Amino acid sequence: MEQFLPIISGVIALIVGIILGKILFAKNTQRKLEEAEQQSKKIISDAQLKAETIKKEKQLEAKERFVQLKAEHDKEVYQRNQKLNEAENRIKQKEQAINQKDQNIERLIKENESIKETLNRQIEVVNIKRTELEKH
Repeated sequence: MEQFLPIISGVIALIVGIILGKILFAKNTQRKLEEAEQQSKKIISDAQLKAETIKKEKQLEAKERFVQLKAEHDKEVYQRNQKLNEAENRIKQKEQAINQKDQNIERLIKENESIKETLNRQIEVVNIKRTELEKH
């Protein structure tokens, strides 16, 4: 039996070694798994922070672009309104000129009618005087 004692001790040592190896391997694997989980959580956290930063930057860019487009639109509207006002002023000036010419024409027509009436009266007077002269 003494012969088997070194074999039994070897087998027991081998079994104890295997068990200890498995325990150490399991602990090492568990530690690596925990480290990997912590690292993945850190990566996710960093990615979320980066995503939030990018999101805020893009929102700010969008707001700036909106303000820029609105300013351009307002400028275009202002310029169109300016042109419309200028066109309205030109039309009003032309309308005033036409009205003034119309008034001048009406005045001239009245003057012509007055002159015509005066001439007609003078012609009547001349005709009356002619008939009177012919009678004498």
